[in-house]
Order: sequence, then C-alpha cells, then structure tokens
Amino acid sequence: MMHPESQHCHGLGGHGHGPINLPGMTVDENTPPAYRAYYAMRDAFRAQKNLLLRRLGDTDSHPGQALSLWALAHSDGITQSELADMLGIARPTVTTMLQKMERSGLVRRRVDEDDQRYTRIYVTEQGRALHAQLRTVHAEMVETALGGLAKEEQLELERLLRLVSENIERGMA
Repeated sequence: MMHPESQHCHGLGGHGHGPINLPGMTVDENTPPAYRAYYAMRDAFRAQKNLLLRRLGDTDSHPGQALSLWALAHSDGITQSELADMLGIARPTVTTMLQKMERSGLVRRRVDEDDQRYTRIYVTEQGRALHAQLRTVHAEMVETALGGLAKEEQLELERLLRLVSENIERGMA
C-alpha cells in the first residue's frame, strides 16, 4: 500500500498521455483511492484553469480581472477593501489590478463623496460589455466540463466536492 512518503505515487495523467510522473510522485491503478481521487481532482482543476486561460485569451482579460469584473458587475460601487475581502486577496494586489483595469477602460475609481477615506469602483460600459463576454465564456466552460455528465452524475459530483470542501475547511480550523 502506498503512503505519502513513497518514492512513487503514480499520477492520473490528464492529457491522455498516460500517468503523470513528477519527481517523487506517480499515480496509477495501484495507488490508494484517496490519492487517485485527489490527483484526479487536481488534474481537473488544472484543466479547468488551462481552458479558462485559453478562453480568456479571446477576451483580452485574465482570471483575476475576470473574477473582479464579475464581482463588480454584481456589486457596482463597492470599495477596494470590500472587493479584496470578497475575492480573498490582499488589498495591494487589488489596487494594482484595478489600476490596470482602469487603464484598460473597464472600471473607474472615485473617492467616496461622503467619506473620502474610501475609493469606490464602478464598472464602465466597456467593462459591462466584457462582463457579458465573460458570462458566455463561463457558460461554455460549464458545458465543456460537465455537459457530458448525466444530471444525476452532476449532482453526485457536487455533493462529493462539497464534502471535500468541508473536510478542507475542518482541516484549516
């Protein structure tokens, strides 16, 4: 039986080229189910990220901007701090990203009229147009990733992934 310290923990491929062989880690049919599932989940997330990057290449955006624009389109006028908290990223990172988005004409930042300590962010018409494109990209990604699964399989996958998330959350407590 394999365990975390094993020299090889055979990997589940992901690109149709057979097992992934990373230094000190491979995943194959002899790997315990928990490790196989973990690496399959990792491969799925990696493939999703690659698909997202490819699709966003057509929109002249990147994942951080896309996520920010998505949040702002639904919460126009929030502060930079609120956006950082919503996205779970550092405030300086949000500031840098918003500067780039502002230069691209996607958002505009304005000092709050009632409390000048705050800067509020608003989506421009160009930003709203890009958000509409991103909604299409999102729908295509969902269909690409899960469209081949039956409804029951989609629901079971959701259930299992929620359990994984709960386990991770408990592990962080």
